[in-house]
Amino acid sequence: MKNKTLAFMTAMVVSGMLLGGCSSPAYTGFKALEREATESDTPPKDTNLEQLDLEKVLLVTEANGNKYYLGQGKQGRPSCLIVAAADPYFSHSGCTDSLQGEMLRISGPEQKSAVLVSDGYDTKELESSGLTKIHPNILVVAN
Repeated sequence: MKNKTLAFMTAMVVSGMLLGGCSSPAYTGFKALEREATESDTPPKDTNLEQLDLEKVLLVTEANGNKYYLGQGKQGRPSCLIVAAADPYFSHSGCTDSLQGEMLRISGPEQKSAVLVSDGYDTKELESSGLTKIHPNILVVAN
């Protein structure tokens, strides 16, 4: 009886390991990061991203004189929003380990907020509070 139980437990563990190896990578929350990077996706040097271990950074939209980049580390963490302004003094960024929903809210020296949300997040409440959606994952204070 012990041999049957041991064989069953071994089979369960091996099956779990095999299935785990065949599964797709974890969903990271951003369809916008599913494309390959191009030269235009390189953020300005003055955004101070060197200390972050980001696997991918892509330019996803431009609005109000700013360029908005999404960045992610391995397995979707951290997720970062980088706002590159024409005047580097006003550039700012922030990162989070959140994977869904309203993930991050940052503001720069001009005190204008930018909000990072995951794909499919219902932004109606954020928009009714005065934020403007400039990308499926980014809302900002427009004025």
